[in-house]
Amino acid sequence: MKKNRPELYLAIFIIAVIAVTAFLYLETQNPYGIFPEKLGDMTIALYRDGDAAMNEVNGLHGNNPDVKIEAAYIANYRSTPASKAKFWVSESKTREEAASLLESMDSRVGKTGMFSDSTPMNIEGITVYFVSGKPEVGLYHYFYAKDKMLFWIQVDNPDEAYRLNFVKESIKRI
Repeated sequence: MKKNRPELYLAIFIIAVIAVTAFLYLETQNPYGIFPEKLGDMTIALYRDGDAAMNEVNGLHGNNPDVKIEAAYIANYRSTPASKAKFWVSESKTREEAASLLESMDSRVGKTGMFSDSTPMNIEGITVYFVSGKPEVGLYHYFYAKDKMLFWIQVDNPDEAYRLNFVKESIKRI
């Protein structure tokens, strides 16, 4: 019986290591993909990726066959009725493709009749474009490219400083 004790201790040790490793792995996984659970004072209320997000984001581009994206992500954040945000994010193969898509969007956005001409600004070293929209599409929108991703953020809050802080935090954390 004493001969089996070291083997028993070894088996218990191995099982404990596997259990702790699995627990730590699961704890570090984010169920919201690229999005944090909280941004500013808002909490994520909806997250989509995969085919559902691809279909919606492609639809926003008019299902244009020249727009090629590898993945898409959508998230809604909320805190109060006056503070809501929605993200539409597309991921391109390269930074250059994302930058090209951003340039294309910027050249067309003011011509749609739904949005104003864009106003560029620098936030955290990134050129971010602001457009105002008609009430039915939301009033305040920001879009920019970061690495291989293109972000469009609608922030429903009339306070400009609040919106800019939210976009700044988004750039830092996503």
